[in-house]
Amino acid sequence: MAKPNNERRKHSRQELPCPITLHCDGQTPCRSTAFNISNGGVFLTLPTAALPQRECEVEILFSVPRSTPNTYMLEEFTCKAKVIRHQPLADDAQAGLALQFLSPQPLMLDT
Repeated sequence: MAKPNNERRKHSRQELPCPITLHCDGQTPCRSTAFNISNGGVFLTLPTAALPQRECEVEILFSVPRSTPNTYMLEEFTCKAKVIRHQPLADDAQAGLALQFLSPQPLMLDT
């Protein structure tokens, strides 16, 4: 018997280390790197003290690596996202942060 597919995500995720800057009202911008990213959102880590509240809207700037046989570049994206969840990590000083983009982004990540 086949297992049911419990995946609720609309967009497939890619493990792609994208540099990210997160801006939250009244806070110093935070820098991180994505663990995974999709057209619908991103998962990253931040210091526990810098985590924005759940359901908070943030603005993020991130760069997606692009390459061809002759070139390498980073394509920049800026968008608003909503904090979906926090995830505890083994290191208490850091926590995972799941963000959902308010509008899907045309990242062209599907391979």
